[in-house]
Amino acid sequence: MKTFFQDEFMNRKLLSRLVREIRKEQLNKTINEIDYLNELQTHVLYGSGFEKQQSSQLEFIKKINNAKRQNLQA
Repeated sequence: MKTFFQDEFMNRKLLSRLVREIRKEQLNKTINEIDYLNELQTHVLYGSGFEKQQSSQLEFIKKINNAKRQNLQA
């Protein structure tokens, strides 16, 4: 009976750790996808003659969002 409780405790700890790692991995994957989409968006905007001032405003917004994502990763 004692080993059952010890095993149950260890399994809970292990499963909790696995859940955290999976969530972090999914978050990193989502962040990488967002970065890729940002690059595509920038490429399309420059290709279509998007005004430079509007482009700089868009870059500022992207920097703010990137900072927020960096805080999530930490």
